[in-house]
Amino acid sequence: MSINLDVWFTPAEYKDEQEQTAVVIDVLRATTSIVMAISNGCQAVIPVAQVEEALAQREVCPDVILGGERGSLLIPGFDLGNSPREYSREVVAGRKVVITTTNGTLALRRAIKAKTVIAASFVNAGAVCRFLRQTSGGGGLLCAGTKGRFSLEDALCAGLIASRLSDVAAMSDTALAAAAMYQGAQAHLREIVESSSHARHLAAVGFAADIAFCLTHDVVDVVPILADGVLKAMPG
Repeated sequence: MSINLDVWFTPAEYKDEQEQTAVVIDVLRATTSIVMAISNGCQAVIPVAQVEEALAQREVCPDVILGGERGSLLIPGFDLGNSPREYSREVVAGRKVVITTTNGTLALRRAIKAKTVIAASFVNAGAVCRFLRQTSGGGGLLCAGTKGRFSLEDALCAGLIASRLSDVAAMSDTALAAAAMYQGAQAHLREIVESSSHARHLAAVGFAADIAFCLTHDVVDVVPILADGVLKAMPG
């Protein structure tokens, strides 16, 4: 099966591709945290754009876990930040998580009209590739970026996925560029990403360990899919 594969390096490049699968990538750290939460038995993750929306969800359902960040730091009154290591089975199993972040949840909302929306990161790249191999038609990798700008780590993750699909995909120029970036960087991936602007910021505010974790390939075999505003594990 052949698919058309595109890459959007920032959310602004994305147009409402209603017939395509949109793969949303925010390596540092939203989609990595979402993937880990669902892998660890979270009942559902509800991405929202604003802090007020998350607090309103708790008014309706007091048992929800509130997670996310502003400026990479824990939001006052929230239970968890945006570190994927916080979303352990002991904390999230059987619970719903409402999450709001600076970049990732906005990108998920940006793609909401796509035929299918899934969350991807290095940690579940293998599962995402298997899903896309079974997907008819087109697909695109939407990089969340940082405050609307290009983020190296998201582009490299898109490149990993594009590289692994090169045998079945008709790739756009941006997909070819992402694949070439990843292939050139993979031997020194951690060193290169750690030099990026967002990684330097995370390290400066105490989250250096998250960077290494978020770059680990194929840790979990789960594909979160967005339906009716809620992310759950892909059935089967």
